[in-house]
Amino acid sequence: MSSERSGKFDPSSRAGRAPLLVALIASLVLAIPSAYLILSGNNCGRAAFDATAYHLRFIRDLAAQFPAFDLSNPLTATTPGYHIVLALLARMGADSIEALRFGSVAIGCAFVATVAIWCGRRAARGEALALALPLAVSIYVVGAAAWTVPDNLAWLLVVGILWLALMDSRRSARLAAACVLLALLVYVRQIHIWAAAIIWIAAFTDARAEGRTLGAALARAAMWACATLPAFLVLWLFMRKWGGLTPPRFQSDIQGINGATPAFILLQIAILSVGFLPWTWPALVRAWREHRGVVVGGALGGLLLAAIPATNASFEAGRFSGWWSIVERAPVIAGRTSVVMILAAPIGAAVLGALLAGLRPRDRAILGVTILAFTAALTANFNCWQRYHEPLLLCVLPACFLLQVGRVDLRGSLGFVPPALLVLMLGLVSAGGFRGDPWPMDTLPAPQHIAPDDPFRAPGE
Repeated sequence: MSSERSGKFDPSSRAGRAPLLVALIASLVLAIPSAYLILSGNNCGRAAFDATAYHLRFIRDLAAQFPAFDLSNPLTATTPGYHIVLALLARMGADSIEALRFGSVAIGCAFVATVAIWCGRRAARGEALALALPLAVSIYVVGAAAWTVPDNLAWLLVVGILWLALMDSRRSARLAAACVLLALLVYVRQIHIWAAAIIWIAAFTDARAEGRTLGAALARAAMWACATLPAFLVLWLFMRKWGGLTPPRFQSDIQGINGATPAFILLQIAILSVGFLPWTWPALVRAWREHRGVVVGGALGGLLLAAIPATNASFEAGRFSGWWSIVERAPVIAGRTSVVMILAAPIGAAVLGALLAGLRPRDRAILGVTILAFTAALTANFNCWQRYHEPLLLCVLPACFLLQVGRVDLRGSLGFVPPALLVLMLGLVSAGGFRGDPWPMDTLPAPQHIAPDDPFRAPGE
């Protein structure tokens, strides 16, 4: 099937009848390995450590305190929304470690299914699966599903806000729902307050699409900015309670700026664009023909982002794990600039510029602001870790592909080879990340974030 779409759902097309099946398959791709990790007693890897040392303890504490929670200095760097959800599950009788982990699997499946449905409503079944499955096999999604880690619930709320913003409907109920999701999102993970910018730009572009003047559009955006104030109030209340953006025990080594984050995000886009080559290549060719300045300017911007800040791998500077393991093996210029970053960041920026150039003005504004606000927020984090970035990139890039003006559906078996290889690569990374010596559930040494007067104890003790 070949068609030109601007992102609208066509209920008469083949693509319009497949989203639930796409969501089911993608959810199973996530649920089956997650269930195996739980039932086999696997407790290996970063997600297992974080869950055992921090999140599971906090969930058990909240379940014991329910509903009079002590949130003054919790054993998690995030706001407690996810932990309260699982604490409620524990209070309802599902208080075993396995039951709580399966509760996390359900949240992860909801996240993947939401993305898969969105793709399935805009592409044929095979193409939608090719775009959704990399997310389902990402180690950062599987790990957060198989263990009690809050990431997937936060991402679910982020994409909920983004999908609402991208809808063509001008009804105020759509933005009102996004404001509610934003408040819930900040209660789950405070750093995602950046998603308020999605609502602001959606309100502005809606007004412009209705033919309103610039002043009237700005006034509408200001009105909806006021509607996002409850989310900012949630953030302010926690900042007041904690004396900062994170609980006191985390403030010494979590808060800070990492100037390498924009270049590292562009590096990830460059790598993922190879797996998504059937979509990125046509966009690059078209942009080179019609918007060459955008491609060249993006590449130059990416080069500056890689050259000006320190972009070499450094454990002490929060630049390690994930693709940093490749960066650390490559030459470094002047002791601070990675050659890998110098090569990859311009490619990622050129790809991003080409993709944005091929969108309708409204979609371009919303997705461009999403990427910009997200990057700015994550730059204001001392740790530049891939797990903070990859899940959203695996949602935003498919959105950019499927909303291209004049897009032609992916056809031919060869076109599915690059995304299949991407799924295989990400799946192998996940499989390797859950191997090794397991973290003990009963006697785990105290993490450095636990104060001396708060000795570590096993979950449920």
